[in-house]
Amino acid sequence: MNIFQTIFKSESHNLELPDEWNQLLSDFHTYLLIEKNYSPHTILNYFTDLYYFFEYLQKMSLDPLNLDSGSIRSYFASMNEKQKYEKKTQRRKLSTFRTFMKFLFREEKIQKNPFLELHFPKVRKLLPKNISPNEMTRILEPIELEEYRTRIRDKAIFEVLYSTGVRVSELIQIRWDDFSSDWTQLKVLGKRRKERYVYLGKIARESLQDYFTNILPEFRKGIVFLNSRNEPLTDRGVRYILNEYRKKLGIEKSLSPHRFRHSFATDLLDAGADIRHVQEMLGHSSLSTTQIYLSVSKEKLKDVYRKSHPHAKLKKDE
Repeated sequence: MNIFQTIFKSESHNLELPDEWNQLLSDFHTYLLIEKNYSPHTILNYFTDLYYFFEYLQKMSLDPLNLDSGSIRSYFASMNEKQKYEKKTQRRKLSTFRTFMKFLFREEKIQKNPFLELHFPKVRKLLPKNISPNEMTRILEPIELEEYRTRIRDKAIFEVLYSTGVRVSELIQIRWDDFSSDWTQLKVLGKRRKERYVYLGKIARESLQDYFTNILPEFRKGIVFLNSRNEPLTDRGVRYILNEYRKKLGIEKSLSPHRFRHSFATDLLDAGADIRHVQEMLGHSSLSTTQIYLSVSKEKLKDVYRKSHPHAKLKKDE
């Protein structure tokens, strides 16, 4: 069985690899898992890109240990003939291959990294879209559903997302013993299995306590958020819940867990929170990642300035 079949748990990924290639990919998998401490989801994305790359290499009788920038450009050209990828997707794929080649160079399997001669396509950064205060009020007061337990669970989910800014991947891993005894603090396992602490406001605490009181006693240990079969909610399950509420509340734009995270960060910055504190609460390893929320906040400050400063006010006919 090749490394792809092992990772994807699928016989359909039956690319026949020489033993040397299979070993290289297996070592790379260990590197991502142990040294880089990447999540299974990230590793799966890496190996999805590598599967199609190695499929192309076999088809063209190319050796991954003897590639030049020209052969790599040819791969991307052939890939785009089949499907027009956005620049962001191309950038991600390039990042995968560059990481792989850097690994091979470190292991002294190649003498030169051909990806160093390639440039990433520039990607225009889009400002994150927030949930408006009116929408947030409607969302945090869930409409009546048939099942009372479902309603209080959903309210707890929404309150935790907005109160803490956690990622959906972090939300679905939360266990009851991750909360402090007074419910004010929550331990979160983030990207690369880094632990951090986030904090819960009064309404979020009350929602969680209400949910805890009304679930069956046998489920007051282990994973917090469960589906109708009392199994842990998945990423897809949380997104489905949000989409159902979006439709029932008549909200036209998409409602994703990440929009709660955007709103959490922007609302803190608008209220004067230090950006480094926000970075820590979001679990960002780089301050530059957090700064995009500062850009959103600056737009609001600019609007306040234009409306308030005597020399910045627009004339009525403008």
